Amino acid sequence: MRFLFLSLAFLSLDFHLVAQIWQQISDYPGGARDDAAHFSINGIHYVGTGRGTDFSCKGDFYAFEPMSSNWTAIAALPMWQERQYTSAFGYGGNGFVVGGENCLGNYFNTFLKYSPTTNIWTSMPDLPAAGRAGCEHFIIGSDLYLIGGRNNSGTLNEVWCFHFDTNTWEQLNNLPFNGCWRGLAVAYNNFGYLFGGRTADLNQTGWNAQTWSYEPSTDTWTTFSGFEVGEMMYQSMAQTDSLLFIFGGVDTNDQTQVDLVQINLNNLQIDTLTPFAASPRKGCVAFTSLGYFYLTTGISGNERLQETWRYAYLSNAAVESIIPFELGINFDKKQLLVTLQQPMIEAHVHILDLQGRQMFSQKCSQETLSFDLTELPTGIYFIEVGGYTKRFQWPSSI
Repeated sequence: MRFLFLSLAFLSLDFHLVAQIWQQISDYPGGARDDAAHFSINGIHYVGTGRGTDFSCKGDFYAFEPMSSNWTAIAALPMWQERQYTSAFGYGGNGFVVGGENCLGNYFNTFLKYSPTTNIWTSMPDLPAAGRAGCEHFIIGSDLYLIGGRNNSGTLNEVWCFHFDTNTWEQLNNLPFNGCWRGLAVAYNNFGYLFGGRTADLNQTGWNAQTWSYEPSTDTWTTFSGFEVGEMMYQSMAQTDSLLFIFGGVDTNDQTQVDLVQINLNNLQIDTLTPFAASPRKGCVAFTSLGYFYLTTGISGNERLQETWRYAYLSNAAVESIIPFELGINFDKKQLLVTLQQPMIEAHVHILDLQGRQMFSQKCSQETLSFDLTELPTGIYFIEVGGYTKRFQWPSSI
């Protein structure tokens, strides 16, 4: 029997860095800014837009590669599409931005798609409503939910859904409270959650103090007591499977916070992690990779920033097996074997092609998982487990 074992624990690392729980790394190369946007595609993180030190809106984007901590410029948004407070996300192997404000009081309803294979932005169907900025959003299945926001008419309570399977927008039931701007939203186990942000109460200066749960099958919102963040805005959020991280933000006294909170969405356990090691800041971009929580850009006091920091929320972040799984290929049976190096309960193994289309998926229910590659076309693929990503080629050239 012919069997090939492929180790994914490579690269020489500076191990002592992990002991510094908060560590400053390569600056964001696009210049200082706040209220930028972020999306992830196959383990690469893309950051762009926002308001710069000259108070103008930006349209440039840069890709961050966590294994090397290097930033690389990619295509900027089309001319006149520069914006801040946009909603950004990755879906189906592409990146998207929708809505935002142009720093001159004009609001966008445009919806743009970025392809990493062509490095080109193209237009999606515009939101069929007035432009808006500072919306909350999440994705459930093949549907994007765009929630609230603000424009010249004030803070909004509208909820819109973009169906990727039909490429169409649909307006849903409004929020059951008086709008939401610059809050946070997340999806988990086919439910959506909305929390934080300002409301239209008290002449657009009210606060949303509750967490709301959304049930897509009934299009209903209800209050949720499993976790609360209180009256906060301008917070930064990142999610990796069941772990949700929330950083900083501004409270009702206009005080900027440095706390980093981890919420386990499986059991709703809330842990306060080590506070941020530098000046308080808001309007940052946050993301996670390789056991690290990352912060980049933002504003401290009146100073816009281009710093990037990372926090090791796992004790073995980037140590030993950088990618916590190994691959084996059984050529006789045409099987791909995935062996987990650490428990990854509730995580899934996803095999994606270069366009981000899912070829296989399986829950991490045991130490070794197998995939039948008999019908898999020749090519290069991504395997993603619990936020960790690696490429492999089938058939292997090794």
